[in-house]
Amino acid sequence: MPTDGADKPLAELRAILLGPDRAAWEAMRQRLDNPTRRAEDVAGVLAEAVRLRSRGHSGSHPDIKLRRALQPLLEEALQLSVQSNPRMLADALFPIFGKAIRRAITSELDGMLQSLSQTLEQSFSWRSLQWRWESFRTGKPYAEIVVLRSLLYRVEQVFLIHRDSGLLLQHVAAPPAQATAGTPLEKDPEMVSGMLTAIQDFVRDSVSGAESENLETVRMGEIEVVLAYGPDAILAGFVRGVAPRKLSRVFQDTLDVIEQKKAEALHTFSGDTSRFDSCRPQLQACLLGQGRPEERTSGSWGARALLFGVPALLVLALIGWWIYANVIERRWTDFAHRLESEPGIVLTHAEKRGSNFYISGLRDPLAADPASLLPASLSSNQVEFHWEEYYSLVPRFAAQRQLAELKGQLQKRAFRFTTGSAEIPPEQRFLLEDVASQMISLIQAATALGKTVQIEVRGNHDPVGAEELNAALSRSRGENVRAALIALGVPAARLIAVPEDIEKETCSAVKEEERLFCRSASFRVTGVL
Repeated sequence: MPTDGADKPLAELRAILLGPDRAAWEAMRQRLDNPTRRAEDVAGVLAEAVRLRSRGHSGSHPDIKLRRALQPLLEEALQLSVQSNPRMLADALFPIFGKAIRRAITSELDGMLQSLSQTLEQSFSWRSLQWRWESFRTGKPYAEIVVLRSLLYRVEQVFLIHRDSGLLLQHVAAPPAQATAGTPLEKDPEMVSGMLTAIQDFVRDSVSGAESENLETVRMGEIEVVLAYGPDAILAGFVRGVAPRKLSRVFQDTLDVIEQKKAEALHTFSGDTSRFDSCRPQLQACLLGQGRPEERTSGSWGARALLFGVPALLVLALIGWWIYANVIERRWTDFAHRLESEPGIVLTHAEKRGSNFYISGLRDPLAADPASLLPASLSSNQVEFHWEEYYSLVPRFAAQRQLAELKGQLQKRAFRFTTGSAEIPPEQRFLLEDVASQMISLIQAATALGKTVQIEVRGNHDPVGAEELNAALSRSRGENVRAALIALGVPAARLIAVPEDIEKETCSAVKEEERLFCRSASFRVTGVL
């Protein structure tokens, strides 16, 4: 064990070697453990760090990771600000949206007046009926349909232009078969884009001078250029004919969608237009047009067929449904009448509930199953039966119940024998006439129903004695009882003496009073043929 004297030099040496570093480490640890000091350190470099991060590294493209990280925080802060003080945001946005709203209202009023004028001219005509049907079918206002169908025009070319640089980002044109000679299709799209930008700048500098004012339309002969503006791009369409006012909204909506999807590509555009190839479907959707009257002849016939054909089809469908429903209703009515005429069935209620049928009543257990009486044209899944049990007075059912009762009574009768004897004891002979009478009644009841019964006379023995002797004894007992019943008038063809089934009916009684019941001859109605 080292002593305190030996540790003192080691401690002094450690203090000499590590003293300054330990003091620096301790100061750094205290600084890191202090949240206030850490916040002050970060605050000193936060602004410069955000600026460098947003500009990118070494002149490269700006890093969008910081924007994506800050986006949820800014959105939440903006939402909370709007909820707590909505007037502040309204005052800030009013200079921007106030002018746009006034311009939109003016445009809508002009379009409404133009639509009203054309509607009055087309109020009572076959074409107006077609337009009203198209308005109902598409869900668009009738005034908008009037405008789109009254004016003949064709968008032959669409340009997507970068607003700051004036460079062409994407260009689509109508197929040559639809374009007309002398249109801008024959010109270089890059040159056309530059000319549009130059015209826009010239008009702004010469006439307006305000950056917020934009050139919306340019017309030269039959060609009209319709322009839509966004923060980073311009959408220009060359239209032959008279373009409807709704076309400007279509262009503006398309441009808004493109700027939303390609916001990052527009902000960082440096001449690479391949990033805008995916915008071609949206631009091609702007190649709208309205053909000439002779080109719409087939369409008018189609609209006429649609106008009258659809109601006719609906009427035919309703007639077909009515016929089908009546046929089904007739089939169920016939089925209900058949149940009413069926013996042993009393129908008390029958109605249709929705698509199913409800049938209730009284049913004798011996009556036919109603489900089995359904015709093949009706489904058992569409009917619901509710039956209460009752006993019908129909003679056939009464005879069947009598036959079953006689059968049950006969199968409970038996003749007892003394030990080792096959002779019917004198005290059992008085039962012969009663049993014979029951058998004759049973046979007559079956004959009345058109059926044939057979009665087995089974001789039985107790477990005492040899097996061969007992088998012969049980057979003799059955034959003696059969002969006695035949002598009393029971038809011999209906009686048959059978030996005991040793595997199923062997008596295992031990006491004498129990073995008495084993020494017997019993009866069984074996079948109804």
